[in-house]
Amino acid sequence: MNPLTPSQISNLLDAAGQGSVVYLVGAGGCGMSALGHLLLDLGHQVAGSDLQVNPEIEQLRARGARLELGHDAGRLESERPVLVACTAAVRANNPELVRAQALGIPTVRRAHLLAALLQRQRGICVAGMHGKTTTSALLAFALEQLGPPASYAVGWLVPQLAQHGRFAPAPASGPAPWFVIEADESDGTLRDFRPQHAIILNVDAEHLDHFANLDAICREFDAFAAQTPGCVVFCADDTRLAVLLAQRTGAVSYGFDALAAYRIERRPSPGIGSEYASAFTVWHNGLRLGDFHLRLIGEHNIANATAAIALLHQLGYPPERIAPVIAEFRGAARRQQELFRDARFRVFDDYGHHPNEIRVTLRALQSLGGRRLLVAFQPHRYTRTLHLLPEFRTCFAGADKLWIGDIYAASEPEIPGVTSAHLAAEIRACGVDASHVPGFEELRRQVRAAMQPGDVVIFLGAGADITVTAHALASELRRAIPVATDQLHAELLAKLSPECVLRRDEPLSRKTTFRVGGRADFYVEPTSESDLAAVLLFCQAKGIPFRMLGRGSNLLVKDQGVRGMVISLAHPNFSRIEVVEQRLRCGAGAGLKQIANLARDHELGGLEFLEGIPGSLGGAMRMNAGAMGHWLFEVVEQIRLMDHDGRVTERPASGVNVEYRGCPLFKNHLALGAVLKGEPSSRPHIAERLRESNRKRWRAQPRQPSAGCIFKNPAAIPAGKLIDELGLKGARVGGAVVSDVHANFIVNDGQATAQDVLALIELIQQRARSARGIELETEVEIIGE
Repeated sequence: MNPLTPSQISNLLDAAGQGSVVYLVGAGGCGMSALGHLLLDLGHQVAGSDLQVNPEIEQLRARGARLELGHDAGRLESERPVLVACTAAVRANNPELVRAQALGIPTVRRAHLLAALLQRQRGICVAGMHGKTTTSALLAFALEQLGPPASYAVGWLVPQLAQHGRFAPAPASGPAPWFVIEADESDGTLRDFRPQHAIILNVDAEHLDHFANLDAICREFDAFAAQTPGCVVFCADDTRLAVLLAQRTGAVSYGFDALAAYRIERRPSPGIGSEYASAFTVWHNGLRLGDFHLRLIGEHNIANATAAIALLHQLGYPPERIAPVIAEFRGAARRQQELFRDARFRVFDDYGHHPNEIRVTLRALQSLGGRRLLVAFQPHRYTRTLHLLPEFRTCFAGADKLWIGDIYAASEPEIPGVTSAHLAAEIRACGVDASHVPGFEELRRQVRAAMQPGDVVIFLGAGADITVTAHALASELRRAIPVATDQLHAELLAKLSPECVLRRDEPLSRKTTFRVGGRADFYVEPTSESDLAAVLLFCQAKGIPFRMLGRGSNLLVKDQGVRGMVISLAHPNFSRIEVVEQRLRCGAGAGLKQIANLARDHELGGLEFLEGIPGSLGGAMRMNAGAMGHWLFEVVEQIRLMDHDGRVTERPASGVNVEYRGCPLFKNHLALGAVLKGEPSSRPHIAERLRESNRKRWRAQPRQPSAGCIFKNPAAIPAGKLIDELGLKGARVGGAVVSDVHANFIVNDGQATAQDVLALIELIQQRARSARGIELETEVEIIGE
């Protein structure tokens, strides 16, 4: 390959100009597909190849990339790219690389091209042996929420990021956007990155097929830090990093260590039923920076989150803005990804393949308090298994039972004597019940046969075989749910009043205004607050996740349905409305249109805008719903609510924090009702305002099934106007269609699935991003598997 420097690559792309072709060999890999999105955002054409079609390939094709199956040297003749890029995994004798070199087309490695693109904006690199993906994804997500939009390149699927890479357009004035990347040290390219700021999470004895020893790895990171002019955030708990960086100008430490500049203090876990897995406080130079919550499990994830918090704080973002963003991050796929959960089992999939990663992951899962921890592991590479055998022997000490699948070679040749059977024997000699299982179908069968109620199961490894096996087991368990839920159904039914509705495997499509979506494991309609409290306590005791369902507006349920308990306050006892003087005391299940009409009958004005909001009072409070220029909390005087332990309180609405399309209080409380205040007015005047509101709504909104507005309005332009200007009215995926009446509505033509709607949402977001540089954020709530 031509030894071009990142600066030379950047100059070559500038000279070629927009519209020039860049060819990607192995375009479907996470890192390569990120490059594809970055290049498309910069105005280049992207062509390339891979050996199989995957979602990354399809996503790039949807944006116009010309990607073909198989490696064909003839494509280099027809495409005539200005540059060819490939990963280190592509061998030098690849026919496309050979042909590119014969034609004199510069050929570079993925990391060199990424380093070249990083020079164009204010770079932030996340480096280290473990945790890069989660930390870089969290940082990119946080900057996306905090604004202005940032660029990023993350080497794995992150559900909250639309794609693996994005190059944000530069503003008309002011500094260039931040550009967050996951900087890989595995192939000796770390020093090619010259960011403005960096996070270094850890150093470890890893990639010893490339580095001579751990000292060589430390020298690599020391040199990388030396060429980073701004802030270098590093983990004080890593003694090697502390020695390397503690005295360096611009270095800022974080960690549990007492001397860390950003010191972490763990708080008690929020407990079963909470959407958060971890709680912690960060102290900055001896002063309390703030309290934070995280959806991920384990001290290593808390530490990674604190690295991002420290850098964001150094960049000038206040902790009160950082905390809610950290709390909303859901992690990367295959990083403690929970595939299945019911009252019997929890099944996780995780990418961990280094002994230190495995050790901290198992420690985190032990904190869940399961009966046993069952582990299935696929070793990654023969060289890693050989070099790190002493660490592998002890890292599974937290497992009650361990199965080891066949080694994932990752294109390496076999090493005689390095086998999964030998690894299992070495681990077994250290006291862990470990066995080698040839064949992944047999591995799945053995794990399933061993599972007992209360077990936590984790599938670990970087290979595709192990994650496919994990998903297959989760699917099998989901199919078996009806059998397992018989007893739970009977137990809960015995705790509730006879009038309560309790059903299993309940279709949810008929309970949403979109009329799409799968089924809920359990569906319950309590008759009283005491019944509702009993349901919540039962869910906590059995480890059953739960969520509230109002009248199903502003909601998209995925086709695979919702695991756990869906609670609806549809019983008449929760829908009562009592009018006293100028106030309406309303239950959370009361319909907003019903409230507006009753206010009219009692000559109370100021509530007419509620007629235009579909749904119930409880859901509207949680979303701080609005219409016709008014917001619900403008007329709420007092609220009644229940926490997840079944305790009921009332509080004045004036002390409740509300925001655009949200009320944070209801993340850990359930709305039971509210007191609304009206203003004296004449019935004819109110009736006319209601009619006008109704006329305006139906002039501006479609009548077909929908969930209301799909996207929040960005600052620059209303979402509907933007989608209309992009020419997307009438755009269709399956039975989901962008409304001709209002472009911010997606309607169901009667045949739509939730997947159709999600695909159309993604198409609109991609078009807005590529054509206008605008990130559209969904307003509709998306739930389910």
